[in-house]
Amino acid sequence: MIMDPKTTSKPIPNRVTAIAVHTRMRADGASHYELGFFYKTMLKRRLWSSQSHLAESLGVSVSNVSRVMALTRIPKEVVEAVGGAEKISFRIGGLLLDAIDKTGEATFISRVREAVRAGYATVDDILEFAVLDRIPERTPNKVRVRLTRDKKSLRLNVPDLDRFLPNLSRLEAFISRCFIMFDAELANHTAAAVESARRRLRTDAPCPEVRTRNFKPPLED
Repeated sequence: MIMDPKTTSKPIPNRVTAIAVHTRMRADGASHYELGFFYKTMLKRRLWSSQSHLAESLGVSVSNVSRVMALTRIPKEVVEAVGGAEKISFRIGGLLLDAIDKTGEATFISRVREAVRAGYATVDDILEFAVLDRIPERTPNKVRVRLTRDKKSLRLNVPDLDRFLPNLSRLEAFISRCFIMFDAELANHTAAAVESARRRLRTDAPCPEVRTRNFKPPLED
């Protein structure tokens, strides 16, 4: 969830309140993107007349205020697509802003949507797909299986689940067949492991000693 002070239900009426909110945000680990929106909003509400005055009151550098405010040009849809505001570092933010400036905001948003629909979830993959216009070498986001807290069932995290919803019954049948095949594969793997262990035991077993009884060497003439 991206916090935007412009839409908060609690107004910030004066500098004292703004300073307290800023202190709390930093203590809570607010992202660069969220701080950028905060600074931008405080200036828009004219609590401070300039970035330098705001920076001085809040105890931050003017350059930092300028850098984080620049990140607010990144559309929220793009921010959510790359994993949320906490993913928007200065490096990632710079790449996104460069791409937006080169392709145009509408085009870039469209490309990011395509990347998400294709199953790409990491920032690097989305950037490669949306900015360089090529398919990343990495594997798209896969289905992830998690054990529930009661350890009695599994939870599936499926990217782009909406396109499967009209065919849930077919998907259920397909998953059931996959479980049957996987169970058979496990059984075959276990049997192969047992047979391999038996072969090793036979190979490693010591050879029986050949004993000679009552053997007498021939007498010499």
